[in-house]
Amino acid sequence: MYSDETRMKIREAREQFRRGLSVDESCVRREILESWRRSRAYGLDFDKGDKRLIPPEELRGRIEERRVLYDLAVPVMEQLYDFTTGSGFLSSLSDEEGYLLKTIGDEEIMAAALRNKFQEGCNRNERRLGTNGIGTALVTGRPIQVFAEEHYYELHQQWVCSGAPISDHEGRTVGVFCLTGLCGQVSFHTLGLAVSVANSISQQLVMRKAYDEIARIQHQTKAIIESVPSGILLLNQALKVIQMNSQAAALLMLPETRILGRRLHEIIGGHPLDAGTLYEALNDRSIAIERHGQVLRLMFSLNRADAENIVLTFARTESLHKKVHHIIGSEARFTFDDIVGQSPALRNAVSLARIAAGNESTVLLTGESGTGKELFAHSIHNAGPREKGPFIAINCAALPKSLVESELFGYESGSFTGARREGAAGKFELANGGTIFLDEIGDMPLDVQASLLRVLQNREVTRLGGSRAVKVDVRIIAATNRNLAAAVENGAFRDDLYYRLNVFGIHIPPLRERAGDIRLLADHFLRKYARFSARPAQGFSEDAYLALEEHVWRGNTRELENAVERVSYMARTPIISRECLHFYRPSPIPAGHVRGRSPEDPPVRAAGGVKDSAEAVERALAATRGNVRRAAGLLGVSRRTLYRRIARYGFDPASLRRRV
Repeated sequence: MYSDETRMKIREAREQFRRGLSVDESCVRREILESWRRSRAYGLDFDKGDKRLIPPEELRGRIEERRVLYDLAVPVMEQLYDFTTGSGFLSSLSDEEGYLLKTIGDEEIMAAALRNKFQEGCNRNERRLGTNGIGTALVTGRPIQVFAEEHYYELHQQWVCSGAPISDHEGRTVGVFCLTGLCGQVSFHTLGLAVSVANSISQQLVMRKAYDEIARIQHQTKAIIESVPSGILLLNQALKVIQMNSQAAALLMLPETRILGRRLHEIIGGHPLDAGTLYEALNDRSIAIERHGQVLRLMFSLNRADAENIVLTFARTESLHKKVHHIIGSEARFTFDDIVGQSPALRNAVSLARIAAGNESTVLLTGESGTGKELFAHSIHNAGPREKGPFIAINCAALPKSLVESELFGYESGSFTGARREGAAGKFELANGGTIFLDEIGDMPLDVQASLLRVLQNREVTRLGGSRAVKVDVRIIAATNRNLAAAVENGAFRDDLYYRLNVFGIHIPPLRERAGDIRLLADHFLRKYARFSARPAQGFSEDAYLALEEHVWRGNTRELENAVERVSYMARTPIISRECLHFYRPSPIPAGHVRGRSPEDPPVRAAGGVKDSAEAVERALAATRGNVRRAAGLLGVSRRTLYRRIARYGFDPASLRRRV
């Protein structure tokens, strides 16, 4: 330590500083002299310091607020004391404001420190006691040893303090570790020991923060994984389960102890699998697993997490079907109870459809547009064994020819311009386990017909741009308003596909062959739309029924429904008369209309040009509650035309809404 001569020079320099004289800076270390100057600027006296203690409850509060620092530092201090017992050192931990949180030392040194009020709850901030190993280290942020006469406060001149700042993960000083002893028992090496301890505590703080961050991320990751309704298994290269979520255990009906560490085939059954055959066996596959007397049907998907691990996700097949229904809106809504009519022709079609519902054969529904082929398709699905499976409907005539194949069979990434990066499943894959309804099958392009034939023969699909065939379990119901037999003769439809589709043919009769059903249908549609009318009608007069039965319904049931909807809005009396039906007169079939297809909805016609009268405009606006767009549709005119007539007759649509 310092020689007696050096200590004498420091005392002389201190006295000169105290008297306000210039100090020989060669006699005092620069950091000590700078601290003396700060202490004087604080207004501190050399012989008077603030040694007040905070109350015990406040000390406990400070410790609790710095619990991480305290819990990491105290074990290190205790371990150090085990090695330095009897050395005369007192180790202390202070917080970032200079309050002592913990002191450890021999009984003798603790007693001497206590007499100097160097104890837990005191404050050694430089602003209170001037230059000292704790306060000055907090100001400078650097380790420092303050020896005897270097202390600003005279009563500390028998002590040597070796203080080293403790830093957190952001480099902020959060406290000081200090070794304190009497002058004759301390060496310059003591500071190195203090620095070593402070660095150890700082490193543990950084590590603790890192561990906490890892734990936080793991907790968030687990929360995300647990929130996924699907089962998740993480497999290594040996296909052993190394991680899982609780949903996986629930879906597999096994405890975690029977899943973690097990090979995949030991969990789901079957032959042993390896990484090479795993994708072929499981990816996008529905697997039946027997468990506790039950058969679990699970759909599996695979994704490679990294070079070593594979993520296996799975869910119950029925839950996936519900999601498909929700996402693409393809749910079979109708049943045989929704088919209205008692005519022999219709009853015969319904009887055949009920038989078809009881088997798995391919069904071909034929009939003109508007006869209710989709209604029959829904009913067959809902009455059959696949009622809980998906029902996917696709209109082959509504899709551009270039997209029909990708819609039906799906595509892989990059198959064509505009394709999704991840590819997409086709309607056949989405319908797996259920029914696919191919409406307007007669309009399917010939090249797509060949692909459809392969699906019917092999029960598997290959996505566009892909090479792997995917097995599908799908029932096919097709419908057409064309004469497919004639199309086969003309070369517009493949004969082999026709015979594959026409396993169970059902013809839906046109409305003109169901004269006895017109009254039933008219009443049914009136009840359906009366609740939307401002003045709901209650029924038809006998003359109105006769008029409906006399009409040639080229658009079949669909045209009749449109007519009843319109007249239900336009009726001014509870009973709809023949005269009321003058508001609906179908346009003649336009030239070039394809037989069997329904024309666009015809505009409203009225005898004697009534549609251009003030009464017709007023009734249309009243029926639609002032909705100009819908009123124009009822009258069969454009909105611009209707606006001109509203202005001509001086009507206010808003006032008409108020009158309803």
